[in-house]
Amino acid sequence: MMLSHLKSLFGSSSSTADLASEDLRIKLVVASFEDECLENSGKILAQFLATQNFLDVIYYETAASGALFYQDGRNFFDFFDGGKQILDKTKANVLIRGFCQDDKICLSFQAPRQYDKLNLPVILPLNRLYLPLRYFQEKNMPASLSALISGIVVALAKVENAALQMNVLEKIVADISKQRSPEGLNLSCMPYILNALSLVYLQAVAENLKMSDVKTISALLENARKYQPATKDILLCGNIYANLGQLYQCAAEKLNHHKYTFYKNAAVCCRYAQKYFNRYSYPYDFGFLSYRLSQIYYGYWKQSSDIQALRDAVFHLREAEKIFTVAIFPYFWAEIQGNLGLYLSLLGLFSGNDEISMLAVDNYKKRQKIYMKEKSPQEWAKAEANIGNVFYNSGKKHDDEEYLEEAIKYYNRAAEIYENGKMSAELKQMQICMAKTDEYIMRLNRK
Repeated sequence: MMLSHLKSLFGSSSSTADLASEDLRIKLVVASFEDECLENSGKILAQFLATQNFLDVIYYETAASGALFYQDGRNFFDFFDGGKQILDKTKANVLIRGFCQDDKICLSFQAPRQYDKLNLPVILPLNRLYLPLRYFQEKNMPASLSALISGIVVALAKVENAALQMNVLEKIVADISKQRSPEGLNLSCMPYILNALSLVYLQAVAENLKMSDVKTISALLENARKYQPATKDILLCGNIYANLGQLYQCAAEKLNHHKYTFYKNAAVCCRYAQKYFNRYSYPYDFGFLSYRLSQIYYGYWKQSSDIQALRDAVFHLREAEKIFTVAIFPYFWAEIQGNLGLYLSLLGLFSGNDEISMLAVDNYKKRQKIYMKEKSPQEWAKAEANIGNVFYNSGKKHDDEEYLEEAIKYYNRAAEIYENGKMSAELKQMQICMAKTDEYIMRLNRK
């Protein structure tokens, strides 16, 4: 059942172990598992994955606790920070940790800057994978599950050659589609496998998403939701809704039809997911969903011109801002500030409220605290140009010469950076902006 959705969508493929390219190297760390019923299950998994010749696998001995995290969300920060320390120490692309629970092994996947991946789709740390313990006891991992774990690793890794990464990921999905479904799986493992498969598949097809892909992935997630009660795991339910949300958001952004419906469904699913990831026990997941909701409402506003959707986008982005602080997530925080600047400038423009517009200016300036003029001149100049646009729109709306003069000042600062950087297209745009602002000032003076 797990593989039947994919059979007709992918052609034949060589074994996953033959998918390697000398150009794609992913450094994977498998940490020793917290394990009461098998002493070396982490080492066994590392041996399985080492057969994939695009993976450089390291086995890492650690006494870090994993089980407590899954039993009590208050330990989330310890678990997440412990993984970050291992990733920083080993310079790995991906970390796998696990522990034994009853007759199953639970796998958790973590990568550097996992929460501040801005482009869709995303695999977050709470997307766990449960597998039968006997696969580790017998040292006989089904080929489809070994390929699935490899797919998660490839999907999570941040590598320079993204095109090659996606090519390997597509081949992995094709390889999974031709494998037999694993035998003897507990119903309690099935929804985790379906959820993971949907994420790997979505990652493989996201750039060229088709309606058939949307139907297949939604079917995988709906089947995962069907079997979820057998797990009694509310976090899994939250993950399924969150992943349906990002599927529908991808569809709204990539497909040319049913955009309203996809944006609406994406918002509903993300709000449902937040009920399972409350801001106190799982703040990063709650905040990340708030960030996605801001994008969804902004996308809906662009389609509908519904000013309330723009207000909702600002509200959810403010929620994300409370969680992803400048001290811990500086670049994600800067992205949030830039988006707040954009949303507030539009809200101020269409509501005619200058106070809101000036809040946008403040957010653009906050972004410049991370992207400073000396270190990131182009990003700094982009913020200057955006601030200039805010002052120009306010000045034009209210015939305010002071605002227009401010616009010229910021446009000129951006133009200097673009001229020094020999960015002719951007420089020309700033020159056009300054010329039209000067023209409007002269028009005011003739009145």
